[in-house]
Order: sequence, then C-alpha cells, then structure tokens
Amino acid sequence: MENQLTTETARLSLVGKHSHAIDFNLPQSASNSVEEVMARLSGVLQTTLEVDAVIELFHTEINKVLAYDSLHYQNQSSHCEISTGSRSRHSCHYRLEMNGSWLGELTLTRSKKFVDSDTQLLEDLLCKLVYPLRNCLLYREAQAAALQDKLTGLNNRGAFDNSLKREIDLAKRQHLPMSLVMLDIDFFKAVNDTYGHGGGDLALKKLADSLIDSMRASDIAFRYGGEEFVLILSNTDSQAALLVAERIRVAISQLNCNDGSRTFGFTVSLGVAQLKHGEKGDSLFSRADSALYKAKKAGRNQTAVSA
Repeated sequence: MENQLTTETARLSLVGKHSHAIDFNLPQSASNSVEEVMARLSGVLQTTLEVDAVIELFHTEINKVLAYDSLHYQNQSSHCEISTGSRSRHSCHYRLEMNGSWLGELTLTRSKKFVDSDTQLLEDLLCKLVYPLRNCLLYREAQAAALQDKLTGLNNRGAFDNSLKREIDLAKRQHLPMSLVMLDIDFFKAVNDTYGHGGGDLALKKLADSLIDSMRASDIAFRYGGEEFVLILSNTDSQAALLVAERIRVAISQLNCNDGSRTFGFTVSLGVAQLKHGEKGDSLFSRADSALYKAKKAGRNQTAVSA
C-alpha cells in the first residue's frame, strides 16, 4: 500500500513482535472487500472530530475484513479509554505516535493467534486511522483549553454552564441531593490597590490551589469571573456543603502570599444553596449568590446558607 505520510512522520510500534517502526509502504494484495474498506476508510473516519466516534467507526469498518473479539484504545494524557467486545487470549498491541505526538495505544484480541498477514492488514488499516485520530485529539485539546481558566488552571465559566446542567440532570435522575457553593475574595479591590495586579493574580492562584487541596474527589471547582469562584457538590445536601465551605474558608484564611517583597493574606465569603425539587440552574445559582451577599453583609469571612 502506498501511504500518504510524506512530510510528516508516523510510527506504529507493534509491542512484543517488532522493536522498530513499521514501514507504512507495505504492498497491498488483498481481496476486493478489503480494497473497498481501504478505499472508503479515510473518508468515513473524517466525518467526526470526537475520539469515541472515530474509534467506533474504525472498529465497525475493520471488523468487516479482520476477525477479532475485542478492541481497546487508550490515551492516558487525553483521559480516553474505549473498549468493545470481550478480551480473548491472543493480542495484537500497537503504540501510535506522529511527529513526536503521542496518539495512544490500540489492542485487538481474539482466541487464535494473529498471523503475519493479519498484522500487515491491520497496519495498513491503522495507516488510515492516525491522521483522523490526531485531528480528534487536537480538537479535544482545543475544547479543553477553551473551558479552562488560564490564570488558575480551574474550569472557567463556559465549563460551569455545561457542567451545572449535566449535574442537575444527573441529580434529578438519581434522586440525589446537589449543592452549589459560591465564594469570592473579601476586599479584593484593596488587595489589587495595595499589592498591584500581580499581587491580585497571586491571591487568585493561591485560592485556586487551596480549593483543589480542600475539595473532595467528586467536587468540581470553577473560576466564574474576577475574584468569584463556584463549586458544584454532587450527592451533597446543604449541611454537608456547609462543612465543605467552612473547611475551604478556614484553609484560605491561613494562606500567606508573598510577592517578593511583602507577605499578605486574605479571606473569603461563601454562599451555599441546595438544589430544590424541580429547580433549574439559574434559580439555584441565584440563591447561592444571594447567600454569598448575605455572608458579606454580615461581616465577611463567613458562610451563609440559602433557605
């Protein structure tokens, strides 16, 4: 098969059999059905930019010309893991790489051994996969970057809007409690005025780090905007959310920021609201925001809970 990899370099390393990169310029001497799959495979795989979908399409097409019981794809750096079928005794395992970029690992298994003609066919088929897969992974990275706050590394407001709807729907389906915690830095303008915007940025980063350290594994944190942050607490009622909020408040009050010449600290105020039956996201957010305002009005550096 004459490959399309000209100015760029792609590598397929077959674990346990080849210790070298496999040449993509392999001769094509297959049946008409294989030729038909090969002819349309690139076009089929280019119809999506979703990793799950491109692997599923790849599986659907190659299963027509290559017998196997299961397919497993994983890319830990992109948090992808996709499996089809039931794992069998014999496996054919590939590490995929292009231009030094890691594309993941793909494993096929079946009850009888893979012979040389099988691996040659699979390598030809994988040649059609690497470009669409790379595009999907790049798209996934771009999506993730668009939903991340560059200063703090937390999820941003766009991510919050998507996550809130998803978590509310999940809580309603599973009949579980869910709470929202809103917080912002007390007298943040004074921090900026006294220590400059560099000091303000340092405070925001320190706060974000403290949130990550204080949160439970199931909690999701967002920088909503400016000095305002939001936490989505799944399977959590208002009493448990209050405990989480207080732990965060105390931890932040003990932080020390140093801009190179001066050391300073700050406090936060927090508002808690638990999702009510039939309530929508904007209403829940509004109640948490009102509770935050209540905490600030009561003297700051405290947590208030919505009724």
